[in-house]
Amino acid sequence: MKLLIKNAFVVDGSGLPGNDDDVLIEHGIIIAVGKNLPESAADNFFDAGGQVLTPGFIDAHSHSDMSILAAPEATGKISQGITTEIVGNCGLSVFPISSHNREHLEELYRNYNEKITWENFDGYLTELRRRKPTVNIFSLCGHNTLRAALGGYENQKLSASKLSKMQRLLTETFQMGAVGLSSGLLYVPGKFSTNDELIALLKTVAAKNHVYATHLRSEGQRLTESLEETFDLAISAGLKKVHISHLKTSGRNNWYKLPTVFSLFEQAKTDGLTVTADRYPYTESMTQLSVILPAPYDAFDDIALEKFLSTPEHFKQITAALAELPTERWQTVRLVSTKTSGMEKFNGEIFCDIAVQLNTTAPELCAKILAEDAAGAMAAFLGMSEENMKRIIKAPFTACGTDESARPVDYSIGRSHPRGFGSFPRFINFLLRENLALEEIIHKITLLPAQIFGLNSRGLIAPGYAADLALFNLDKLSDCSTFASPHVPASGISAVWVNGRLILQQ
Repeated sequence: MKLLIKNAFVVDGSGLPGNDDDVLIEHGIIIAVGKNLPESAADNFFDAGGQVLTPGFIDAHSHSDMSILAAPEATGKISQGITTEIVGNCGLSVFPISSHNREHLEELYRNYNEKITWENFDGYLTELRRRKPTVNIFSLCGHNTLRAALGGYENQKLSASKLSKMQRLLTETFQMGAVGLSSGLLYVPGKFSTNDELIALLKTVAAKNHVYATHLRSEGQRLTESLEETFDLAISAGLKKVHISHLKTSGRNNWYKLPTVFSLFEQAKTDGLTVTADRYPYTESMTQLSVILPAPYDAFDDIALEKFLSTPEHFKQITAALAELPTERWQTVRLVSTKTSGMEKFNGEIFCDIAVQLNTTAPELCAKILAEDAAGAMAAFLGMSEENMKRIIKAPFTACGTDESARPVDYSIGRSHPRGFGSFPRFINFLLRENLALEEIIHKITLLPAQIFGLNSRGLIAPGYAADLALFNLDKLSDCSTFASPHVPASGISAVWVNGRLILQQ
């Protein structure tokens, strides 16, 4: 069956000027692009009505690894024009699996009510195909999961034999189709890794000419040092492609560092690296609430933290440690979601405001939530500069990433940051206001991420490419989600095709 999309303003992803063109599709592949293609060439036709037709958007930073199994319709992503997601970010993938990490990961993802029945990437892909997700899923191999498969989540230096086995496992995972390696050096157990360990793994990445995507050790106080570390490790390993996850200058005291960050990117380029980044167009980050813990409690993984907090003495210790944080800190932390008893109604509110309503203190409230739901409790953290955010997303090396899981409109498998439903329309509109051409913006969210992650048949409207397409009314394109109502779909997206199949029409 052939489909002809007529009367579209085609912005093809290349960055070149758009044109009024038709697009002919067969068996999920684009076979012709041109003016006035005859309707007789197709079995069906779709009238685009002069709207903008682009390649489907590629989410360069997704965490849909398990949510896509629980809700394969991926409403939050499809409704904003996303057709492809890169998962396995921040060092967290759902493979390889062993007795050392299976229970931990199942507990971490307990909100999705899914069992991890596989051991490697092949097994995960088999399960993924069985669920028939509406979006394309490509995955990085997460360093934290890889490390934990061999050594668990303890603070330990890996032996030479374990490190060698890690390299073999990573190579096998690449052979199964993983598109690169990710790290999350802020999190357990990645934060315990040595430079020798990371260089050994990056040499394995370099051998395949894959990309290394990293959540830096610090995105605030030690931001520049963390970037320098990353680039030095890459050069030492002979790596060519480095991708910085959700690039930001976190904390007002670090906003001034952005010019230095950009200078470090330029120096890395001079040193032979191809350096890219992703960013969501919001100034509140979101991650596990537990990252707020100071040392030494930041060495706990979330499952071990819940067990630790189960005793009154340890609960008091952590409450006291949290009370040492500056009082104003609690004005910058927003509870996004938790299953803690009686707390769900406060999702989306600031901690100090919740504490007043419950006649308690913010540190004790935080400790209570962590004791019951450290693995599931998510928080948003204020502290980013909007001006810096605009400069980062405007940079030619920056793609868009939601940093979110695919979720349905209801809250059955958790609550999103607004970016889970609104990132891409918001990204486009921010950059239009910054006077970037639409063609350049579309390149940043289609062909650029396809090139970063080696997706050779996606990100472009051209013969031979997958028919992943997004059709939208530019005048009506807008994000509609907020922290109060984060699962409101974007407006202006008229139709979405994935591999030639019409997934959304409205």
